[in-house]
Amino acid sequence: MGTWGSGPFDSDTAEDFLDELEEQSAPQRLAVVQSTFRSAVEGGGSSSSSVLPEEVMAAAAVVAANIPAGHSLTWDEEYPGITEWLAKPIAQALASSAVQALEVALPADGWFWRSWVDTEERAEAQAAIDRLRSVLRPVSEGESR
Repeated sequence: MGTWGSGPFDSDTAEDFLDELEEQSAPQRLAVVQSTFRSAVEGGGSSSSSVLPEEVMAAAAVVAANIPAGHSLTWDEEYPGITEWLAKPIAQALASSAVQALEVALPADGWFWRSWVDTEERAEAQAAIDRLRSVLRPVSEGESR
């Protein structure tokens, strides 16, 4: 099916990533999420990166879901326990890695944004990512957890 919406879990790629995480323990999930962010940053946003933007978005959403401020975000009903997937509190370094990976994997002029043919859907995707950043940034800056 590909992509069916603008949210961080609204693609086959994100669903596959989440299905993999769901089967793992919290420490294993953390390792996968950290590796996803590291690979995105090392790939520099290139279309040949070993991780896809949808995977970075899903990983960032998992981190955001495990921050108290992220509990108010709308999450996919197929993953109702997602707010308990990672150990608490979320480390400042993890939130910072999430923000950095989002910025690198989803640059303003990148192919991810050009792939949206409908400007309204592109704006909805941008709003979803902005919501993730609004939850992650305070933690990445050491303000709250």
